[in-house]
Amino acid sequence: MEIEHIYARNRQEKEHSLSNPRNIESLGNKVLLEKRINIRASDYRFSDKVKYYVGFENSRKQKKEGTKIKELTTLAENALDFTETDIVQRNAKIIFGFVEYMHINGLL
Repeated sequence: MEIEHIYARNRQEKEHSLSNPRNIESLGNKVLLEKRINIRASDYRFSDKVKYYVGFENSRKQKKEGTKIKELTTLAENALDFTETDIVQRNAKIIFGFVEYMHINGLL
């Protein structure tokens, strides 16, 4: 497993499209992803990464398997883009979920 940026770092470097460039390294923009998929999808726009997340058939009719990570397949099936707002919201959701887990398990 490797860490993947959902919003491509290369895109931010070229377009400067995030109002807060630090969001590129935010927890909300990172996801664990199989190395074989990460290598192919790393610098693409989200809409182009989707095919690597869900799987596809290439021009030689070879089936390329998608990720086994449910969160990514759900995201790819339900979102057309992954924006800065999505990064911020996902970051808050991850942190809230972690704190809730800690609370439920008596760790706070």
